[in-house]
Amino acid sequence: MNRMIHDIPLHLTPLDLNQLGDMPADRLTKGLPSGTSATSANVKQFGWNVLRGDLPFPLLVLKDSVLEHNLREMAEWCDRNGLLLAPHGKTTMCPQIFARQVEHRAWAITVATVKQAEVCLRFGVTRILIANQIAGIANIKSLAELINDPSKPEIYCLIDSIDGVRQLAAGLERFGAARPVNVLVEWGHNGWRTGVRSLEQGMEVLAVASGFPKYLNLAGVEAFEGLASSPDGAAAEGLIVDDFLNGLSNLGRLLRERMPDGGKPLLSAGGSAYLDRVLKLAQATAGDFHFVVRSGCYATHDHLHYQHKQEGWISRSAASVDLPEFSPALELWGCVQSAPQADRAFLNFGKRDCSYDMELPLPLLAVSEGRPIGEARRLHSSRITSLNDQHAYLDFSSPDHFKVGELVCCGISHPCTSFDKWRVIPVVNDDYDVIDLYHTFF
Repeated sequence: MNRMIHDIPLHLTPLDLNQLGDMPADRLTKGLPSGTSATSANVKQFGWNVLRGDLPFPLLVLKDSVLEHNLREMAEWCDRNGLLLAPHGKTTMCPQIFARQVEHRAWAITVATVKQAEVCLRFGVTRILIANQIAGIANIKSLAELINDPSKPEIYCLIDSIDGVRQLAAGLERFGAARPVNVLVEWGHNGWRTGVRSLEQGMEVLAVASGFPKYLNLAGVEAFEGLASSPDGAAAEGLIVDDFLNGLSNLGRLLRERMPDGGKPLLSAGGSAYLDRVLKLAQATAGDFHFVVRSGCYATHDHLHYQHKQEGWISRSAASVDLPEFSPALELWGCVQSAPQADRAFLNFGKRDCSYDMELPLPLLAVSEGRPIGEARRLHSSRITSLNDQHAYLDFSSPDHFKVGELVCCGISHPCTSFDKWRVIPVVNDDYDVIDLYHTFF
């Protein structure tokens, strides 16, 4: 029988960001001014302010105080409810954010690929949950190399098929993995994404995986509930998620029956979109599992998709239910480059600068360049109706109005597909002074 984790260290050790402190961002870096080479360590000395026009537009900025609020809010909520937090690093792929999540008591960092796991290990993350199946010779070879790293990281990945289990075990044997990888059986849903479709299929996968104890350690079960949707609204979506997560807990109980006495499997759910339903499952299974939440989007939240999801979990829940509340920390700033019609202007950002897979950016504020944020006017009728590669169509009616050269602040939808457009993201204080530069590794 495979070994099982009995006592899990709750938190990771601090990350090593020294190599980022002197990593330069120069005129070839989008969002940085010409003629300078700034680093995270020295950027404050330049005295840059976004609204003063010290940096070129478009510009994605990260508001430090809001990020800190979100990180603290999630950490304290997990602590109160006895949950382990393994934030999904693929959202940001930013080691500086990973480090702050670790400071706020993250148990692990979650990623989607072996390459992303290599980024985590490079900066000192020693417990990594790869929330995906690992397939392909090169990927399994890289996984074996991660396992054999001198730091002896604790690696988890997903399994959902007999073929996948056999290929993974054979590959780890071929490439000399010195220790087993921890595997979680993924629970799925017809029409959704990966994962076993029935308890019977799950038990078959468990049975085969248990035959490779030298290379695979059965550690728990996992699911991603974020694909649930219903035309009937938030309440109906909640019921769909409840049914799905009940299946996950049933699979987890079947696994627990196979564990040695006292063994407690991991049970992991997402948590970004349906945090209330995840909490309900955690409370219903308290004591049976080490419960791991993998939300990544909570760190920066957004103004649209995840804000709507948060409103949904609040509307489904009684006031007494303990739920966190997050705020948007990312803003996309553009400049009005043309105003050729009385009801349309063009901003100088496009698909290369922001997410557009869920909703288009939401215009929030306008301010004349060089003026403080306190003089910004709130927008009422404006909306982005289309994006080209480098242009945003800004349609509006009275009372909104725009002049060429004005700055427009937009909220985004879906942080995951905004972060990947930027190699360096300025971190700003509440006055929009640049206080740090955060690097991404996509």
